[in-house]
Amino acid sequence: MKMSPAAKMVIVLTAVGVISGWTLAMVYKGAAPKIEKQRLKTLKAAIFTVLPQAKSYRTEKKDGLVLYRGLDGEGKPVGIAFKVEGPGFQAKIYLMVGLDNRLEKLLGMQVLESVETPGLGGNITTPEFKDQFKGLVIKPRITYIKNRNPATPKKPGQIDAITGATISSKAVVDMINKGIAKVLKVLQ
Repeated sequence: MKMSPAAKMVIVLTAVGVISGWTLAMVYKGAAPKIEKQRLKTLKAAIFTVLPQAKSYRTEKKDGLVLYRGLDGEGKPVGIAFKVEGPGFQAKIYLMVGLDNRLEKLLGMQVLESVETPGLGGNITTPEFKDQFKGLVIKPRITYIKNRNPATPKKPGQIDAITGATISSKAVVDMINKGIAKVLKVLQ
């Protein structure tokens, strides 16, 4: 029995698809532990970045939230770190946020994962953007301003949005505000 060219093509494409899918699955299976190990390493580094006085931390789970309580060399609390996530311009953005013990000021913000546009929204990972969050008063809430005149002082709790990347700037501020609200609800 002679096969039609279309049937041969379907069989060949099916075989290529099955082999490709199996190969990808095996590569993922082999790489998954390494990927998870790197994610954990990034998470730990971010905790110490947003809680600069911490020498260690302990993980606490409260009302569905995972909190990382930073401890100094004597085991005294120095702040709380927590993860937030939300939609950016391109895809989800994942951040680590640090609050002081009094739950009044941000100690820092670190981007864990982002695929925002390089040169625009990707600038959320730059020190110039991230450093704006250090020491910010969190109440009533953090805000951003577009195109602020450098001669005009910032208001408490305010950061400058990234020029050309307002969506990414707004996404970061919104995620942090929502995360802070959840943490305050659980801890106060």
